[in-house]
Amino acid sequence: MAHHQHLRDSGRPRHVGAVILAAGHGERIGAGPKALLKVGGKPLLLHVLESIGSNSTVKSVVVTAPPSLVADFRDLIASTDREAAVRVTPGGPTRQHSARLGVEALPPEADWVAITDVARPFTPPGAIDALLDELRGTLRSARSSRPPCGIIPSLPLVDSLHLLDEDPFLGAPFDRSLLRAAQTPQIFDRNCVSDAYTAAARDGLEFTDDAGMIRHFGGTVTAGSGDASNFKITYERDLALAEAFYAHLRVAPPAGSSAHG
Repeated sequence: MAHHQHLRDSGRPRHVGAVILAAGHGERIGAGPKALLKVGGKPLLLHVLESIGSNSTVKSVVVTAPPSLVADFRDLIASTDREAAVRVTPGGPTRQHSARLGVEALPPEADWVAITDVARPFTPPGAIDALLDELRGTLRSARSSRPPCGIIPSLPLVDSLHLLDEDPFLGAPFDRSLLRAAQTPQIFDRNCVSDAYTAAARDGLEFTDDAGMIRHFGGTVTAGSGDASNFKITYERDLALAEAFYAHLRVAPPAGSSAHG
């Protein structure tokens, strides 16, 4: 993994490119692609675009789409005022493949990338800017000759955890203070994450998120501040939770938020 000194030396990155992973077909919900599912009458893709657009460091956006729906996604984005800064590109058969294609589709001047899931419509406004500020502080105080490759939002776990002995019997309890739940957007130096994609493809390996992939190949990633509201819509019940949360935001938006429209 390459060294990544310029964030420490020059403050915020010159150009962050965001990749919104939206090429999945939503099999676990069974209601079509998640990007087109509506919360508060608005497709998830537009919620996420609004969140991404609230970050001053983000200069370009790529959305990965199911190949058969690229034109539909472009039409949807054309209905907003963000069309000029957003490119839609076909995704791949896996999350990791789509992420790699999305990063490759960013303009060359994007020196850092923020990779997020379309299934997280409530990422707080300015989350990418705030994570980069956290990372810059870590880089300035780091004594290691190998600075972090990136940062991800994460949360401590609140449930008690047990290792499974022989199903259905519980084994020993596990110290939850050692664990963090990973969220998105995950932010990385572009060269670092691109090198990891190349290595993973070479070795035929698939990872559940980009931070795990980078760690596997020797890079370091910082655990940044997550937000409980930044939950992921995975199952049908999550849509009901999202509708309730969206209604709550309309009544009592967080400070500095436009309540997603």
